[in-house]
This record gives sequence, structure tokens and C-alpha cells, in this order.
Amino acid sequence: MRPVPLVSALTMATAVAGPILLLAGCGKESPRVAPGPPEVTVSQPIQQMVTDYIKAQGTTEAIESVEIQARVAGWLEKINFIPRAKVKKDDLLFVIDPRPFKAKLDQTKADLATCKAKLELAEFNYNRLVKLKKEDFAADLETVQALSDRDAAKAAIAAAQAAVDQAALDLEYTQVRSPINGTVSRNLVDVGNLVGSGANTLLTTVLKEDQVYAYFDLSEIDLLPLARARAAKMATTASAPAKMDHPVSLALADETGYPHEGSIDFVETAVDPNTGTIRTRGVFPSENILLPGMFVRIRIPTGTPGPALMVAERALGIDQGQHYLLVINDKNVVEYRRVKVGLLEEGLRVIKEGIAPGDWVIVNGLQRVRPGITVSPQRVTMDKATGLATRPASTASRPTTSPASPARSGH
Repeated sequence: MRPVPLVSALTMATAVAGPILLLAGCGKESPRVAPGPPEVTVSQPIQQMVTDYIKAQGTTEAIESVEIQARVAGWLEKINFIPRAKVKKDDLLFVIDPRPFKAKLDQTKADLATCKAKLELAEFNYNRLVKLKKEDFAADLETVQALSDRDAAKAAIAAAQAAVDQAALDLEYTQVRSPINGTVSRNLVDVGNLVGSGANTLLTTVLKEDQVYAYFDLSEIDLLPLARARAAKMATTASAPAKMDHPVSLALADETGYPHEGSIDFVETAVDPNTGTIRTRGVFPSENILLPGMFVRIRIPTGTPGPALMVAERALGIDQGQHYLLVINDKNVVEYRRVKVGLLEEGLRVIKEGIAPGDWVIVNGLQRVRPGITVSPQRVTMDKATGLATRPASTASRPTTSPASPARSGH
């Protein structure tokens, strides 16, 4: 076969490619569509009355609790209650076999009677010798001895009387009674067991349940508003109040809001320098719900309600440690606003400075915008944008502390 010349091959390739290029050149170029302004969701701040609060976590304790113990050793003879029964002060709870103690009491009474008889003899002998001494018929030694015998008989009577009192007290201790009004727990020892032998045996516990204490820790910063409120109250009264008497609210683990109202009745005398916290106590009606040992949430108002602007927490950004918002002006241009934030409650943050009630704040689409660009805004209400219903006034709060490490939030 004869080889094809190089010039002929190029000519053939050009002949084939030419129509293809011609056809491609005859097509129309697709026009490029310029992207429009990014879409964002904007809302105006919610305006409502807000109260400044401190939030903490704590645990409840019984306002009064007594461990009922056996005070004498003996065999448990009777249990006179059912578990969780309401009892009153001096109600009989347990009976320890009283017979040994009754016998002991009878013996000490007999000893006391013997001592009294000896005293009568000693008194008679002493008085006789005193008369004989006046007539010089008795020696001084005899008189002194009679006086000593009389005084010893008196001392023996005192000792015997003390033994009678102790025996009577031990006999009384065989009837174990409730020292307070409250609710009795279960019996920890059954009938027939020896109790109080070698150590006081715990029999049961009685709790006062109409009120409970809630203990929680506050940071030093959170304590200052309470201390100033107390100082202001003291300035308007003739004498210093014995208690803090500051309102406080409580919520259980499954509750929304803080439905249980009480008051702070005690604050420790010093701040713990190791943790920077101070132990605080509130007292609450139990309402047959609050029990000792519960984990609770605490809210303490630190001021009076006042107007505030609130925006969605997710609309806030942080730049070099400071908060900011992106808002749009009347030309739909994004503007950068540095703001001062306040309380946080249910996804809404109080804005103290930096925006006005009529400003439109970008709450969705922040990742697609920057200051100075034009956007396409979709205007909705703040509660709709955040998925929250408008809340009643005076519900914003300032979460702060946990029992271990209190700290202010909202910054």
C-alpha cells in the first residue's frame, strides 16, 4: 500500500472539521443571568415589659426533721403508727418493753424510803446529843459524829431521789413519742428486736411537710442586687429586718415557668472565697408536691418591670467579643449595628442599646449577607420568625448559677 502524503492528510482533516466548526459557529450563545439580591428574613424587635431576674439551681430540704431514736435499751414491743401517717406532737409511735424499767423505778423508790428512815434516826440522835451537850453530858466528838451522820443521810436521800428521777425518765423513754407535728416515715425496726443496746437505734423519721427549704448558691455579683434591696429596705424602716424576706420562685424538673412562690429567709454570713459563692435559702409552701431532696430551679427578681426591646438570640453575632446585629435600611441595604445585650429568655434576648423599635433586624439568612450589600427582605413578626408565641410581661430572666460554679449569663 502506498503511504498517504502528510499534506493530503491535513487537507482531509480540514475538510472534515470545517463543516463541524461552521455548524458550531452558527449556534446562539446562552445569555448569562445575573443573580438577584440574596433573600433574608427580617423582623422588628418585640417590645414588652421585662423584669430582671437571677436564676440558680438548688435542692430542697425539710424545714424541720427529727430522727426518732431509742433512748433506752430494750425489746421493741409495739409500733403504733402506719408509714407516712400524719402525726402530732406527743403522739405515741413505739413502745419498748417497760417492765425492767418499772422494776428499776420501784427499787429506787424503796432505796429512797430507806434513806429517809435513816435520816429520821440521824436527826433524832443529833438533836438528843445537842441537848446533852448543853448540859455537859455529851462529848464534843459524839455531837460532831451525830452531825456528820445526819448530813450523810441527807446526801443519801438526794442521791436516792436522783436515782428515782432517772428510773422514772428511763421508764418514760420506753414510750417513744413524736416531738413535732409532721409526717412519719416507715419503721426501720420491727417488733421483737433489741433496740438501744450499745448505741441509740434509729427507729423512724418525722418530717414537717407543710413547708420546705430550697438551698442554692449565688455568685458574689448576683448577691449585690439583693444586698442593695435589703439596704434600701432597712433605710425605710425603724429597725433592721431579721430576715431577707425577698420574693423567690421555684420550678420542678417537669414544670414550665416558676409556679411556686416563696421568700428568701436566710443568706450566709460570708462569701466562700474558694468558690466566690454564698449559700442562700428560700422557704416555700410544700403544696403537697415539694418534697425534701428534690432538684429545683430558682428565679429571683432583682428589679421592677420595665420596657425592653427583644430580638431572636440567633440574630446576634459576636465580633471581637462584642455583640452585633445586621439590620436593613429603607433601601434594603445591610447595616452593621454593635449592640449591648441583656437578658435571655426562651430564645429572645433583650437589647439595651444599638437598635430602635422600628429597625428591621435580619433573623434568617445571615450567612448570605454582609454589611453594605442590598438584600431582598421578607418581613415577618419576631415571634413568627423564632417560632415563639408572644410571652406575658415580666418573664425575661437572667440565668446565672449552678450549685457548683455560679456564673452570669447574657453576655
